[in-house]
Amino acid sequence: MTCLGRRRSCAVVAVIACVAGAACGREEPAATTPVQLVAGPSATASGPGTAGDASGVIAFPPRNEPFAFREELERKYRDGLRRSPSSTYVDLEGDIVWTQEYLRYRVNECSHDVAVQRVLAQIDGQGILPVCGNPPPRVVPFPPRNEPYAFRQELERKYRDGLRRNATSSYVDIEGSIVWTQEYLRYRVNRCGHEVATQKVLDQIDGKGIAPVCTDGPTGIWDGTSSFFNAPFTIDMWVNGTSLAGRYADRHDVGYVWGTYTGGPAIVVNVNFGDGGIRLDGTFDGPDRITGTMRVFSISGTFPFTMIRRP
Repeated sequence: MTCLGRRRSCAVVAVIACVAGAACGREEPAATTPVQLVAGPSATASGPGTAGDASGVIAFPPRNEPFAFREELERKYRDGLRRSPSSTYVDLEGDIVWTQEYLRYRVNECSHDVAVQRVLAQIDGQGILPVCGNPPPRVVPFPPRNEPYAFRQELERKYRDGLRRNATSSYVDIEGSIVWTQEYLRYRVNRCGHEVATQKVLDQIDGKGIAPVCTDGPTGIWDGTSSFFNAPFTIDMWVNGTSLAGRYADRHDVGYVWGTYTGGPAIVVNVNFGDGGIRLDGTFDGPDRITGTMRVFSISGTFPFTMIRRP
């Protein structure tokens, strides 16, 4: 997982929530095939986890991959979280396709109201309207959670009152669906592949913290504190492919950083001083904070540490 270029800090709008129940009535889900969509939005990507196409428009993954994620989320809620089914008028395929289409408009500079109207127009067969702009290259931010949730409620009304669909059921309540679908897509448009993005979301549900997006990772300047007597320290590191590189400095020593980072919440940073070294075993606690333990080989000591990435 890479963020090419030195001293680049990345701000990630993290969306985290796991909702403990559903507001609708509960019934056992019927085994039905997905209902054919009213219209077929085209939201494809030029590669797994691409952040944009040649025109600068942020591309989204092909529809089969978010649908596979949504099926996995259904299994997670049913078998892992042991949730009961809740009632919904939007079938699983409609849920994932129209949520993705709404978010595609949002990250391409459409407001909430404009994105909602463009999706509803597609459902009514009025064609696929263009996005609102070409955002500059950067880590792709996503809207605050209340706005996609408001869209999902509007979609529920559209299926119930406009399309006159019959109620079905899902083990994932409406809020859980929108929160975790948005989080999956946030990873996807920030260069994470399908499997990596799926696992990152499942790890969040399991309480393992928020792993960084794949354009981001550990690249940046980190200020560290520790009970180690040489602290505080600073690490300026970046990722090239899966290889870590950079510079470490504390009150007494300067060394170079090396290691491998392939994604996920866990990270190991090695520091070489020439005549000794340090190993930092950490876990991302949000996108810009790493906590863990550091082992100082010269004294065979282990100390807790916290690192915060500079904005």
